[in-house]
Amino acid sequence: MPWLAGTALIHSLAVTEKRSTFKAWTVLLAILAFSLCLLGTFLVRSGILVSVHAFASDPTRGLYILAYLVFVIGGSLLLYAFQGTKIKSLDNYQRYSRETLLLLNNVMLMAFLSVVFLGTILPLIHKQIGLGSVSIGAPFFNQMFLILMGRSPLF
Repeated sequence: MPWLAGTALIHSLAVTEKRSTFKAWTVLLAILAFSLCLLGTFLVRSGILVSVHAFASDPTRGLYILAYLVFVIGGSLLLYAFQGTKIKSLDNYQRYSRETLLLLNNVMLMAFLSVVFLGTILPLIHKQIGLGSVSIGAPFFNQMFLILMGRSPLF
């Protein structure tokens, strides 16, 4: 997931540097990419997900990572909420321009990220609310990405 957000961030940074647009979006993507890195660390290292890298024998380790996760993500989003309105961009690009296509590219990357995020988090939520274990496998992702890829040429 961080790779998808990071890819969108790199594309957005290119437009921000050259045209001075998408500044607020670029900051939000940077927060999202870092937050997803922290979320991935939490999911794997806390023992919530079974992974080759999961070697958490102490459940309090997961609580410390969760507290750090809440602090960093919450603080970043609060700063963005209060200071994000001060970020000014030049939004003077044409309807059919490179900037518009890069924005649509970012929207598609965020849609792909949303599918992966839901496929990762929904089994955990399903189990936590007492509905039992559920596994989301390749058919879910194939179907969802087929729908998204079918819409991609329209943009």
